Amino acid sequence: MEVEKAIISYLYEYGNTKESDMINYGIKKFNYSSENMKKVIKRMVIKSDIHYVVHSKLEPPEVYISLKEPLPPEIANILLEAFIQMKTTEEDAQKILEEAVALAEKRIKEKHSRTS
Repeated sequence: MEVEKAIISYLYEYGNTKESDMINYGIKKFNYSSENMKKVIKRMVIKSDIHYVVHSKLEPPEVYISLKEPLPPEIANILLEAFIQMKTTEEDAQKILEEAVALAEKRIKEKHSRTS
């Protein structure tokens, strides 16, 4: 379990990592054999804690380890865009309200200066 926590922590800190680098990390940090590290990684993939990403455009192709994302990337992007749009709309509304307050205060001052 300690190794699994360390792998998750490592991936949070450094992002996607080559499988070979993750194996070497476990060998050095926990004194595990290469085979034991491969078993730990495979077990974590089966439990859906992490997943493999194959970068086939690299020469030679490389296998990376990545955190299992709770949402598919396309859904996460849609949500992020919606949040940005919502935040922009909120900022626009705030600006309109501030302008309305300033205009109302100006008109009140003008009305009071005419009656005085």
